[in-house]
Amino acid sequence: MSKRWSAKWPLITGAVSVVILLGGMGYWSVNTEIAGAVIANGRLQVENDSQVVQHPDGGVVQDILVRDGDRVAAGDTLIRLDDVFLRTELVVIEGQLAEIYVRKARLQSERDGATDLSYGPAPEFVLISRQEVEDQKAGQLDLFRARIESNDRNRLQIRRQQRQVEDKIDSLQAQVTAVETQAGLIGREIKDVETLVEKGLVQVPRLLELQRSAAELEGRSGSLRGQIAESRTRISTLELELLRLDDERREGAITQLRDLEVNERELTERRIALLERMGRLSIVAPVSGVVFGSQVFAERAVIRAADPLLYLVPSDQPLHISAKIEPTDIDQIFPGQEVALIFSSFSRRTTPEGSGVISVVSADATTDETTGMPFYEAVVSIDDASMEALSGLDLIPGMPVETYIKTDLRTPMSYMVQPLAIYFKRAFREE
Repeated sequence: MSKRWSAKWPLITGAVSVVILLGGMGYWSVNTEIAGAVIANGRLQVENDSQVVQHPDGGVVQDILVRDGDRVAAGDTLIRLDDVFLRTELVVIEGQLAEIYVRKARLQSERDGATDLSYGPAPEFVLISRQEVEDQKAGQLDLFRARIESNDRNRLQIRRQQRQVEDKIDSLQAQVTAVETQAGLIGREIKDVETLVEKGLVQVPRLLELQRSAAELEGRSGSLRGQIAESRTRISTLELELLRLDDERREGAITQLRDLEVNERELTERRIALLERMGRLSIVAPVSGVVFGSQVFAERAVIRAADPLLYLVPSDQPLHISAKIEPTDIDQIFPGQEVALIFSSFSRRTTPEGSGVISVVSADATTDETTGMPFYEAVVSIDDASMEALSGLDLIPGMPVETYIKTDLRTPMSYMVQPLAIYFKRAFREE
């Protein structure tokens, strides 16, 4: 008769195994420490982010020299704007400045009392051989000579008046001399008659008649001398008139020069500003990089001032990762934390895991424009060893990256107990 089978030993073995398993797991969960991590989605960025290309003035597109995806170097021309309007305005301004240059030469000569025109050094934009300038110079020379002739005629007329007055003075002076001679003769005759009257040889009326004649001659002499004084005053007035002619000509030239200089400064400033605008007609790349996000596609298109024309992803600047941290995890994030990086755009089997360090944590939350959810930004700097290991990959700004931000070491038991502790902490509370 065979021995009866018993389940005692299998049960004992199973119980011991369960006890050992539970004890081992309990010991492991209490004594083993596991590094925690905050998982956040991020993306690759260049250090200065994408560079927007704009134009401060706007204009009409003449040539488009790049398309999306083209690589450009700093200083390369991207878009060229039409210069017809600006060149036309420049020609007008330079023509006005050339006219001022010629007019100033004429006014300066008039101010200095010169007898001929003299030109100083011409501005660089004035083409002396240009026909318009030559015509202006000829016109100003004719005007200069005409004004000199007019001034000479006025001076000649005044000089003639002076000579006429001087001739009149000479005539009056001769009359004064004649009157004084007559008065002297009558004076002697009066003395003789007075002697005869005293002797009774001549009647008194004869004496009175001579005395009246003497008085008339004296009055006439005074009148003539008064006319001479008036004539001399007239000569002084004419001298002042000559000086006034010269002063008016000089003052008129100075006033016009002052107005011209103000106008010249305004036009010069406009010309400088216009040349600066013309120098900006070629829109160049501020940095080396790759073109994307072009907004201009056709020639003769009109662009407005400060409108984005295209974007450049810099190619000569280091990469970093911008990670979005949930507000509930921000208390565990600080600069200097180690970060494990998974580049999900590449095969996980062949792509090595990268590492980095948090360099910056934003001071306040930002709202995601797409989802409307708040987040904190953490900037992760990729270490040199990881960059060297990833050198064979084409890392492009905008690529997604999974970041595992290492936190404090914790036991498995704390992971299991914490949810229960939080639950009981919130339970049994009245509303």
